[in-house]
Amino acid sequence: MVPTKALAALLLVCAGLLAAAPTGSADVIHTYPVTLTISVDREAGKLSGAISSDAPSEFCDSSTVRIRQSMPGKDKVVARVFPTYGEWRLRSFPAIRGKRVYAEVLAYELPQRPVMCLGARSRTVTAP
Repeated sequence: MVPTKALAALLLVCAGLLAAAPTGSADVIHTYPVTLTISVDREAGKLSGAISSDAPSEFCDSSTVRIRQSMPGKDKVVARVFPTYGEWRLRSFPAIRGKRVYAEVLAYELPQRPVMCLGARSRTVTAP
């Protein structure tokens, strides 16, 4: 019969080996940089731009675009835009007219796939 201390030590060693063993390739996360643009159409009173990435199947091109007003301290989110096929548009409104604004997308990881999209920020422009 095996002493209980020896059995416990054997189980502890086995558990340690299993925890230290490398896992499969499912833990590999593919990271993609994102590029975000912004442009102003003063005649139409619109802001527009595009999201682009090298990620397959538009994984990173469909993230929500946040329009932020540049101000001292923490910048305020003034609008959220959902892009269509990697392009977004926003009609200017009185609260941002003449203010300095920029667009940003946050970094996120897709839970179903091993894909990580990095965050991005556009240049700052004056809203029409």
